[in-house]
Amino acid sequence: MNFEKLRQEKGGKDDLLTGEERFSLRRSVAGILLAAAAAVVLFLVFSVFFRVAVISGASMEPTLLNRDLTVVQVFDYKPAQGDIVVIRTGGGQDRAIVKRVIALGGQSVDIDFVTGGVYVDGHKLWEPYLSEPTKLAYDVTFPVTVPEGYVFIMGDNRNHSVDSRSSQTGMIPVENIQGKVVWRLFPLSRMGAVG
Repeated sequence: MNFEKLRQEKGGKDDLLTGEERFSLRRSVAGILLAAAAAVVLFLVFSVFFRVAVISGASMEPTLLNRDLTVVQVFDYKPAQGDIVVIRTGGGQDRAIVKRVIALGGQSVDIDFVTGGVYVDGHKLWEPYLSEPTKLAYDVTFPVTVPEGYVFIMGDNRNHSVDSRSSQTGMIPVENIQGKVVWRLFPLSRMGAVG
């Protein structure tokens, strides 16, 4: 910018901005700073209450697909039957997995691998989110009672999921649950609440 030319246009004054222009500039800068502060506050609030997780694998199909970007509620979360949760597996293979809570501590789980029905406390679960009945059995003998402080989890893609039916995964301590998947952000064509 040619300051000498601008100064001449202003009548040779050293003050390049009028009072009104200075006020407008201050308002613009204040607006930018306010917007930046609001963005920081929103980010901090979001990061306290929520996390973002990318789905890996096919064990939650058709509800969640590989590479879906999801929002996970982490603040003050207590597991409930039917919730889709993010779990830290712990142990030597510490990693995060996403599964559905089938039963809570004190409840009994039974699976009829012939009909594919899953029963909690003797009542067959209504599972409209499944694409096929539960036919795959692992090494856990049913019926089984979930210990207090644990949950029994299964993937929605029952015949392609390693979960609490296998002693490899087993029942999950509640403290290993990081939060509940509540929203899908991406892909945009499938954006919306998760349940």
